[in-house]
Amino acid sequence: MELLYSNILPLKAVESQQLFIDRFNNAMKRADKIEIAVGYVSKASMLEMASLIDENNIRNVDLIIGMYYLEGMPEGTYHAACELNGKLKKEDKGCIKLVKVMKYHGKLYVFYKDGKPFEAFIGSHNLGAIKSEASNIRQYEISAVTTNETEIDEIVKFINQLKQDNCSVDIDDALDIKIIREINNALVGQEFVSKITTDEVRAYKERMTDITFEIPLKVPATSDDPNMRGSNLNVCYANGRKRVWWETEIVVAKAIRELPNYPEYQKPFMAVTDDGWKFLAWTCGEHNKNLYSKDDLKIMGRWIKGRLVAAGLVESVNTVENDTNGKGVITGEMLKKYGRDTITLTKTDVVTNLEDGSTAEVWMLSFLPESKLGQEENA
Repeated sequence: MELLYSNILPLKAVESQQLFIDRFNNAMKRADKIEIAVGYVSKASMLEMASLIDENNIRNVDLIIGMYYLEGMPEGTYHAACELNGKLKKEDKGCIKLVKVMKYHGKLYVFYKDGKPFEAFIGSHNLGAIKSEASNIRQYEISAVTTNETEIDEIVKFINQLKQDNCSVDIDDALDIKIIREINNALVGQEFVSKITTDEVRAYKERMTDITFEIPLKVPATSDDPNMRGSNLNVCYANGRKRVWWETEIVVAKAIRELPNYPEYQKPFMAVTDDGWKFLAWTCGEHNKNLYSKDDLKIMGRWIKGRLVAAGLVESVNTVENDTNGKGVITGEMLKKYGRDTITLTKTDVVTNLEDGSTAEVWMLSFLPESKLGQEENA
């Protein structure tokens, strides 16, 4: 047995101490199959694993994650894990499973070559250790590596038990797992936007009326679909003046905007979102067809696109004209993974005072997947 160290001051590794990450990468280069059973993973580690599997021509991967089924899983990590699971199953290379009957907090890694395990790790390193980020850069872990056949066989036997259906389930089949919604950081510190508490959101919900409008988000079906590529959520990709990625225009169908009690043309109202933000919005444009954030067109985009960024489904684009591959295009496929392809606009019976002395109605804007089902959300 040899110890595998982290490298964090003041316990900086010395020359005689082997780092976990170095031994892991070395074992990946030698292996053609890996089995991993850990408590936690991270979005970054899921992306790193996808790259390492391709780079090292790994033929089979079984990853078992132990803590999320009963605790809930951060949405960015969940979507990244589902993406990797889809890749593994599409290429017939294995799958990702969640332990469902208990909280499994162990950390085991087994590396195979030509059907035979040659090395195993046991210790405290979760999979996030393979890709440092802000959340774990100061987290010291220590593990051990063994090449002893008896010890490795015992670890393999235990992992095989975890794989059984009475212990774990494919992540795609874990339909009842609680998804922990992450904060939409795209709105943090933005002018004309306020953050409100969960209790405040709940209080506004209790004042909602029966006046409500379900507004579809019009986007291309996939990144290859040319339809709707330069409008609505993706107006930044339209020809003409340069726009930043966050800018959006919500075009509302005539059948919706002509319904009774739809917001009046260019009459500002206070929008309170289901994830705890507050900003002024209004309806405007030709035939009142647009739903906009009033003071800055990017605010509505930062709310909607920011939720997709927080969910780990897309990365914001700094310079739209350089995004020739359309990686930042919002698609129907993306919204399906998120679990919502509409926003809901619901009037409350609250009227609020504005800074200029005028008053405005308060409307709820909903885009969390749960909010469409009328369930309780995490704000």
